[in-house]
Amino acid sequence: MTPPSPLTDPDIVPDPYPVYAGLAAREPVHWCAGLNAWAVMRYADCADALKDPRLKAERMGEVLAAKFPGQPLPPDNIYHRFTRNVMMYTDPPLHDALRRSTRAGFTRSAHEHYDRVIRRVAADVVAALPAGTTEIDAVPALAALLPVRSAVHAFGVPEEDLGFVIPCVETLMTYWSGPQEQPVELDRLLGLLTELHTYAAELLDGKRGEVLPDTVIARLAASQDDQAGTTREQTVHQLVLLFIALFAPTTPGSLSSGMLAFARNPRQVERFLADPACVENTANEIVRYNASNQFTWRVTTTDVDLGGVRIRAGQNVALFLGAANRDPGVFERPDAFDLDRPNSARQLSFGIGVHSCLGRQIAALQLKWFFVALLGRFPGLRPAGEPLWNENLEFRSLRSLPLSLR
Repeated sequence: MTPPSPLTDPDIVPDPYPVYAGLAAREPVHWCAGLNAWAVMRYADCADALKDPRLKAERMGEVLAAKFPGQPLPPDNIYHRFTRNVMMYTDPPLHDALRRSTRAGFTRSAHEHYDRVIRRVAADVVAALPAGTTEIDAVPALAALLPVRSAVHAFGVPEEDLGFVIPCVETLMTYWSGPQEQPVELDRLLGLLTELHTYAAELLDGKRGEVLPDTVIARLAASQDDQAGTTREQTVHQLVLLFIALFAPTTPGSLSSGMLAFARNPRQVERFLADPACVENTANEIVRYNASNQFTWRVTTTDVDLGGVRIRAGQNVALFLGAANRDPGVFERPDAFDLDRPNSARQLSFGIGVHSCLGRQIAALQLKWFFVALLGRFPGLRPAGEPLWNENLEFRSLRSLPLSLR
């Protein structure tokens, strides 16, 4: 009898990588009953699956049935209208049209503007620590602040509306965190999703708070009349997805785990301060070394052979990006945090192929400029106690990170 997979054991969250390595050696593709999915552990298999059109991103109907069995929703329900009309959960050709509709917010000139904005925001967040501060919990003091400030100044979420948007997304994220126990009732989730759509539509129409100029949202709003192949309702759906992505735990998770990696590896602080190439490699190495999104999902549209295992049509597949990013066949000394690593950019955390993360450049800018500001002021940061991790492996993040600042 095959023993149960350890991947749903919350005790592995603080350090899942030895478990990943063992599974990659013994059962690189295996059934995980706790996830109701085939778990895929090796880099080559994950990369192949991310590019294989037989493994579809359109999977939220299956998630709904798993989380709320016996509670189907009609096709015109807000849940289906949303999940069937956003980039993350659609496949070509619709996915391609939706991606083109957001292009105005992610042009080269737009990213040059975001670069300047995020550099200033990161500097302000670090500078706000009072002079003489010697010890902090870096999660609430730093990691939780930068994404919010970036959401306002780079993405354009009105500051006066954060009190509505953030709690709404935090509750919705209890559903979006994969197949696990659902603490909020379906009616509550649907109500919040409806409210967020109403807000997004009013924001595009200029009826809510002030959207700062040249931000992602301002550029998307200005480009509405020029969008061919998509509807205004689909633009609203993309904006709701943007809100969920902005306030998900991924960026705070990467910032906090990055701080922990630097605090435990003072030699890498020295390399960061000495070599601009190491600065440019920081984001890729941080998400390779400690991916916040440890796995992502696909559903097979036909029978597929993956890693020598036959996966039947309609089955869930969990691609463990965190395991792939430490595959010794791809990354030399995979368990070392090393800014001089020549192939950190091969990490899979930002995806590859048609579903490559649209916001990867902005996420990289946040990581880069945050550590420029932090390590420039506190090059001697060190651990000041044991970090505490949240129990969610899919979106792995720190709850508390005591740091000594020098």
